[in-house]
Amino acid sequence: MLMPTLPDTSALHLQKLPLGRQLDFSIPDGRFAYIYRRTENEPWRCVARNACTPFLDSAPIYQETKPEYVVCFCDSAGIIMAATPIVQA
Repeated sequence: MLMPTLPDTSALHLQKLPLGRQLDFSIPDGRFAYIYRRTENEPWRCVARNACTPFLDSAPIYQETKPEYVVCFCDSAGIIMAATPIVQA
């Protein structure tokens, strides 16, 4: 099943910082942001529920690994209503 993608105003922006990877995004009214990360050959893992923006992922990642992120926007029942495009660090 494909999830609808939000307009560009809700795009996911990623910045590498000394403390980790910062994700910037807009949260639509009435929605909750769930952040998912995956690394090569691993499944998606939820790293934050009801996340605020900006979000800093400071989990240690091997230097040669390029994690990918996506933010899913859920309604109050926890149903995914939309998602950002996937970004890679």
